[in-house]
Amino acid sequence: MFIEFETSETGLIKIDISPQVKLDTYGGLFGFPEIMFDECTPISHSVKIIYPLDFIELDCPLTEEIENQIKAKYHVEDDQIIIASLDVTEFPDEWKEEMETSWYNWLDALDGDHAIVGARADQIVDEDIYEEVFDFGSLYYIQRLDVHPNFRGEEIGIKLISHTFKYLLRNAQGIVFLIAKPMQSRLSKNQIDFNSSSRLSKYYRRCGFKRISKDRSKSILMEVQVHKIKV
Repeated sequence: MFIEFETSETGLIKIDISPQVKLDTYGGLFGFPEIMFDECTPISHSVKIIYPLDFIELDCPLTEEIENQIKAKYHVEDDQIIIASLDVTEFPDEWKEEMETSWYNWLDALDGDHAIVGARADQIVDEDIYEEVFDFGSLYYIQRLDVHPNFRGEEIGIKLISHTFKYLLRNAQGIVFLIAKPMQSRLSKNQIDFNSSSRLSKYYRRCGFKRISKDRSKSILMEVQVHKIKV
């Protein structure tokens, strides 16, 4: 993986980089106190592949000219180049049992996509499709996977998913869901070019996800058991 830029003195410079992975987790209800149902928010995980701008100085001086070029070409936040990001919501089965509700009733309170996932989770439980797969585990929903266009083509997205559930959420059990549908990147101002749900579903299959519905749709629900995510 590399970044590149030009200077008026030396011309094109290409730097090989070794990025870092950063995890931020937020959840206000880890102990599950006595609360009203509508106050029960999920645990949110934000995972990013980053490269600090300061590291560039190991190869060349980080001049104002170079920094401006990097900010114009890449997505920079808090003096870090954001290569890719993954947003996951987690719903522990223990919390659902405590609330004495269904997956659908819980997730429907968030938005329509979560409601679709909740309905499928209830079907899995009712039909015992995966043999008590949620016991002592969680329902995970990948809300967004975003890779900057300059770093696409190396399967960074599915590698980030695999890394997250193997090394960052190490005790994860349950099922991971996602809805394959085109969406505008938050890391680039360019319009989306990966605009086929079918192509997206084929992309996620490389990570172990399987398509639930065979119907043609702009949004395709997919799922995989945590322990079956491919590395």
